[in-house]
Formats: sequence, C-alpha cells, structure tokens
Amino acid sequence: MNKRIKFSVFLFVFAMMCIPAYFIMETYGVFQKEKVLSGYAVAVDVEGKSYQTWPLINGYTAMDKRGDDRQLYYRIDTSGLQYLFQLAYKEYEVQPGGNNPYLAGQIDYSQSDHVYVRSENKYTNANDFVTVITLLDREGKIIYTYEQTGKGDDKLVKSIIHQGMSRSSNRGTEAARDPYLNITALFREKLGIDVKLTVDDEHKVVTIRMSKVEAK
Repeated sequence: MNKRIKFSVFLFVFAMMCIPAYFIMETYGVFQKEKVLSGYAVAVDVEGKSYQTWPLINGYTAMDKRGDDRQLYYRIDTSGLQYLFQLAYKEYEVQPGGNNPYLAGQIDYSQSDHVYVRSENKYTNANDFVTVITLLDREGKIIYTYEQTGKGDDKLVKSIIHQGMSRSSNRGTEAARDPYLNITALFREKLGIDVKLTVDDEHKVVTIRMSKVEAK
C-alpha cells in the first residue's frame, strides 16, 4: 500500500470519527455564543443582595458565555416571562433568610394587576392554528409578538442549545434547541430598563440587576 492510499484511508477514518465528535460538541453547545444556566442559581439584586427568583427556572434562562455586557435570555414559550416583567416593574416582596448561605432570601411575587404575556391560537382553518405569544408593557401596549415556531425569528428570539441535552424525533436524535427571548435588548428598547448580569462562577450564582436607563 503506497503512501497516497494510506493517507486517503487515514483521512476517511478521521472523517468518520469527527462525525460523532461534532454531534457531541454540538449537543454541549460548544459552537454557540450562549449557554443555558442549568448549573447556576438565578438571582435578582435587591439593594446589593442576591435573592432567589424561583419560579424562574434556570434551565429556561441563558446568557452570553463571554463579554463585559452579557445579554440575558429566557425561553419565550414558557410562563416565566411574566415574572421577569414583575422583576422589572418591582412587583414583588423580599423574604429574607432561608438555608442557602449564598443567597439572602427569596423573591415573593406579588399579585399583579397586569398581564404581560398573552398567548392565543390563531386558526388558519377549522383544524390548523398557530400559537402567537404577545408581550405587553404596564400600560397594556403591545411591545413584541412571536409566532410559536420553536425557532428564532431573526429579531429578538434566538435558537439556543441546552448544553448536554438531546431530543429524539422522526429525524433521529439531535441537540435540544429552543427559542429564547433576548430580555436585555427587549427591556432596554421597550421598557427603558437596563438588565445587567453578575456572574459568580465559584459559587454558581448569576445575579440579575435591573434599573432604569440613565438619561444621557
């Protein structure tokens, strides 16, 4: 066997080995700029202290992997978006204490008089429909709409892989990819609220800080 044939065989074997390696890396979100915060506690800053934000779910929350001004994302097809609006408008109370030494307590979401997230089915015929998610501000003004396709919309919704998770379908097994809304961009543009993140990798806490955009 000459060198050219040996090299061709080597390339073929190497290529075959790269296919499963690529799938594994994709499943863990190696090639994307964002990561889902399933390994972190998600908290909100209240007067310099971090409070747990449950029922916001860390597996539905994502952020940029790097950068000084990381963006916050949340799955747009889940009910937790309502709580993010309540955090922005400070419709909550603080419950200090608890047994977690890395958090100062828990957020208690007050009963809100406002509905910030609305979902409705729009029928194209008697059998088929598309679900439309509508986001509103405190005055009831529509600030964003999304047709629930499960994908990004090339605007504020991005398809983000939940690292380490996969799903089975008729096409086989693929990385778990879901639609996440860019909360940082939406709140700044539509609500005039800055959303900043403090990441504590040592203690596995990501703290959200919301404040009014400063006038220039």
